[in-house]
Amino acid sequence: MKQSPLWLLLNLYGWLIFAMSVVTAFLVGEWWVVLFGVIGYQVVLVVELMWGGALGRTGRIRLARAEQENRELRDEKTRLVGTIEELMEKNEPEVESPK
Repeated sequence: MKQSPLWLLLNLYGWLIFAMSVVTAFLVGEWWVVLFGVIGYQVVLVVELMWGGALGRTGRIRLARAEQENRELRDEKTRLVGTIEELMEKNEPEVESPK
């Protein structure tokens, strides 16, 4: 399944925000309000990109697997650092403070 190069025009939430800005501009009579809709559309696209919206089905699956592996590696790192600190405390010679 090949991703369309114009995927950004298919974003329903972006068009909804843009349409609401056009309606608002019509109601208040100030057409510069449409700029808020354009900015809102762009924000929706950026959020979709951050969540892997332009990747397609297989790309999203690969992203989810990579995120899961990243979480597992962070957990393993935390466990290993904790073990190292435990061993260092256990093997640390007891130093008496001078009187």
